[in-house]
Amino acid sequence: MVVLNNSSSGNEETDVMQLWGIITQLGEQLSQNQSMSVSLYTTAGKVKNQSSNLQSGFVLRRFNLDKSQEEYDALLEQMSAGITAENQGLLHDNKQLSTLIKEYEQTLETLMTNFRNRAQHIQERELSLIRDFESKLLAREEENSNAELQTNATISNAVARLSHLFRQLLRAQGGESLEGISPSDEAEERVPWTLAQSAEHALEREIELERLQRENQELRRMMGMAPTQPRADSADMHAAFDSRRAESVDQRPGGAMNSGPQSYQQMNTPG
Repeated sequence: MVVLNNSSSGNEETDVMQLWGIITQLGEQLSQNQSMSVSLYTTAGKVKNQSSNLQSGFVLRRFNLDKSQEEYDALLEQMSAGITAENQGLLHDNKQLSTLIKEYEQTLETLMTNFRNRAQHIQERELSLIRDFESKLLAREEENSNAELQTNATISNAVARLSHLFRQLLRAQGGESLEGISPSDEAEERVPWTLAQSAEHALEREIELERLQRENQELRRMMGMAPTQPRADSADMHAAFDSRRAESVDQRPGGAMNSGPQSYQQMNTPG
């Protein structure tokens, strides 16, 4: 929606109403002039008929038989002079009316031209405002998208740092040494999401089997069904799991694995 200034819109509406009133007055004046010209044309026709009758002399001879020839000629000349003067006056009025009609037509054409130019100017202004607002909206949308991307990148980096710290915490609880472990090494051990799911499923199955075997051995030892054996150190367990994980990684395309906190927690879960 285009938002215009209230004062400017009010002035424009006032100008349009004034222009419309002038056009209405001109139309009424043209109608009056047309009716007047029609009446003058009718009167001129009647006068022409009367003059033809007077020139023929039938009317005078019909109604003025009691007058002499001199009186008849004098009256005829007087009537002819009056008719001629009236015709000249009518011609002059007709010329003036024609001139006024032309002036009114020119004025109306000028007003309509100004009106069309004004309407075109207003339309172009509205279109320019629409384009301006659309460009601003697109720019704002692009800025919001960039800000959202930056926020997502920041969140991803924060999550990666938290994951790294969580892995270090789990390894510290398991008794592993934290020296030589860097986020780059952790990133190399993670599996991309685009790798095959079957290899990951096989690795999880193998880890679960190993955990179940450890639990069975521990239960048998606690129940006295198996000879007492020294419990494997957590470092040895981690080494065994790492060797199995390396073998599974070598069998998969790309050779990368996304261990993550959950899988590592499963490996570190005691039997």
